[in-house]
Amino acid sequence: MKIKSLLLGSAAALVAVSGARAADAVIIPEPEMVEYVRVCDAAGAGYFYIPGSETCLKIAGWARFQINHTSDSFDNGALDGWGTTAEDAGKIGFASTGQFNISSWTDSEIGPIETYVEFETPGGSDVDLDVVKLSFAGLTMGYFGGFLDNGINGETDSNGLTNKFNSIQYSGTAGAISFGASIDQSADLGNVWDSEDGAKFGVTGMLGFSSGAISATVVGYYDLGTELGGVVVRGSADIGPGALQGRFTWNQGGNVAGTGTSMYATATSDSPDPGDDGHLHWVAEASYAAQVSDKLTVTPGFSWRQWRNDEFGSESDDRMWKAGVTLDYALAANLAVKASVQYWDFRDANRSAVPGGLDDATGWSNFLRFQASF
Repeated sequence: MKIKSLLLGSAAALVAVSGARAADAVIIPEPEMVEYVRVCDAAGAGYFYIPGSETCLKIAGWARFQINHTSDSFDNGALDGWGTTAEDAGKIGFASTGQFNISSWTDSEIGPIETYVEFETPGGSDVDLDVVKLSFAGLTMGYFGGFLDNGINGETDSNGLTNKFNSIQYSGTAGAISFGASIDQSADLGNVWDSEDGAKFGVTGMLGFSSGAISATVVGYYDLGTELGGVVVRGSADIGPGALQGRFTWNQGGNVAGTGTSMYATATSDSPDPGDDGHLHWVAEASYAAQVSDKLTVTPGFSWRQWRNDEFGSESDDRMWKAGVTLDYALAANLAVKASVQYWDFRDANRSAVPGGLDDATGWSNFLRFQASF
């Protein structure tokens, strides 16, 4: 009986204690609101929702370090435009460049609204607002590279055209066909029209075709102020382990009949002749980017350039061919190495009789680049 009484007493004591604790108030703290960053798959890779909004954001860019080497050899020493007066000259230098860009994407009742802002600066220089644009419903407005920003693979191509303007551009597709048009204003001009000079803008049109491994585009441009224009034809085809690309440019030039310089034609930056007052007239280029492995791409290229003499409005005797090879290697995730070796041969034989003028010339233009992206 004593054992039974002891067990019953213990059970009663436990019930009493449990009841007392149950009578105490139970307080559960409110969890703090935490809003995690959400991935924005609708906009594409790298986009995320800005917390508290339906706008998607992407931050990207790269840092680049480059070792440059140039050498040239002219028949005589008039190399003022290239910064030296020696007949045989060579240079090695370092260059650092960085780029930072921000993209946004917002869905709306008229479709996605996109913005893009890009900053770029050479090391030790001011930061430039290199691109700024907004896009919606097929329209793109801002300062950006338009339809003429259509280079080919490798580092051998250069057609001597300006390709970045303050523009209003429309583009669209219809099956395999792409099309577009833009109104372009040079960054050097403050107006597209004034009562004294009239139109001071250019127009660009694009027509393209793409089907499977083959694509091609035709871009025409015309400066209404100088009444000068040109055309660029570009094609690409996937052949074997790589892509074969070609581009042909015909440019009317500048200063024809005293009309001034076309906003689409840069001056003679691609000419080794410091006294040349012409523009590139036509350029033919080709390259083949061979995917040797998952990490290595080898791209040989070739180009032929012919200048136009703006002073006389005729074909110039200046011409140059260029050949080279570019190697792209993925050293690690987001770290790439690019090596470019380019050889050029410039012919100016008909100016040999001019005192101090240039004759034939040859040269090398090479670089080794390290670039880390994020």
